[in-house]
Amino acid sequence: MSRVSDYAYINAMLRARIGIMRSSDIIENMIKAPTLVEAVSKLDGTRHQHIAEVYRKTGDLEAAELSLIEEQIASYREVVPYLPQESSFFMTVLLEKIEIENLKTAIRLWYSGAIMHRSISDRAKYICRTLIVHSIDYDRITNASSFSDIISAVSGTPYHDVLGSFAFESLSASGLFPLEIALDHLWFSRLIGAAKRLPSVDRKLAEAIYNVDIDLKNILILVRYGYYYHLEVESLAAAIIPEGYIGGEFIRRGVHGSGDDMMASIKNIVHRRYPAISDEIDHIRRTADDFTTMEENARQIMLIENYLGKWRAKAYQRLLLGKPFSIGVVLSYFFLERQEDSLIQAVLSAKSYNWDEGKIREALGL
Repeated sequence: MSRVSDYAYINAMLRARIGIMRSSDIIENMIKAPTLVEAVSKLDGTRHQHIAEVYRKTGDLEAAELSLIEEQIASYREVVPYLPQESSFFMTVLLEKIEIENLKTAIRLWYSGAIMHRSISDRAKYICRTLIVHSIDYDRITNASSFSDIISAVSGTPYHDVLGSFAFESLSASGLFPLEIALDHLWFSRLIGAAKRLPSVDRKLAEAIYNVDIDLKNILILVRYGYYYHLEVESLAAAIIPEGYIGGEFIRRGVHGSGDDMMASIKNIVHRRYPAISDEIDHIRRTADDFTTMEENARQIMLIENYLGKWRAKAYQRLLLGKPFSIGVVLSYFFLERQEDSLIQAVLSAKSYNWDEGKIREALGL
């Protein structure tokens, strides 16, 4: 089949939806709403109406947010059948990201109960039990009597070997950070592998956009864990995703040392590709641990996250304006959909804490 026949119908449908999203005032109306209840009501008559219905029925904001995840899953499932085989596989691997985050949530609950000895009975209901990609017994995970039970619960999935490389003793000693990083690495590796299976035009588009995504993820790892939590270089090297420019340079240069020397090397790597971000890093102070400095650093990291978000949005905008009969429109659509969903979730959360309009706009970088 030709590229036109492969993408003509689905791209036309998604471009129409993109037009509706861009013309929508839903986020603006929610921000201006004086209360959480009124903000929720702004979802009526939109593709998110079910979220409003769940909230009105339960009064439970987290239950409403769970329905937002279920909407995302349904959206992927709707689009994938219209795509050619390799593109369909690539989009399925993209969907695995939601599954991995859901798996992390289940494992965190188990960890909280089994290792931290906290009650999880009121939290388990917020795990998504809708089939995402692979069959996973989430209840078996949260109620596991041993870590081997968790490994068995993901048998037959890509996550089995990753979880199988950990043990109860190591998790008790080091926490879940290494395991969660390993799952992230697995997903990016699978994503890059799936991109290589795409036809040439689609492969170049996918690799270009997700190499940027990997870079931005790595910058946040370096800033958040290097500057803010003062991790040593060995721990940072284990966390860094090896693909992309930033990860590749970090490994190629063999960054070493600690403290300011290490951070200077990191800043130099970031500056070569993303100079504006390296300037922002200068404002983060590493020397003091007083509350004021920690608060200032948290705010600065939030600004960097917002800046990276805008950079990412521009990359997807270029995709949308590029080759018309390619996977670019599909990728742009799902980015815009996730972006809108994230904003809805953020606004609802802010309203639940009675944040005013100005504080919400600052937090969202609007």
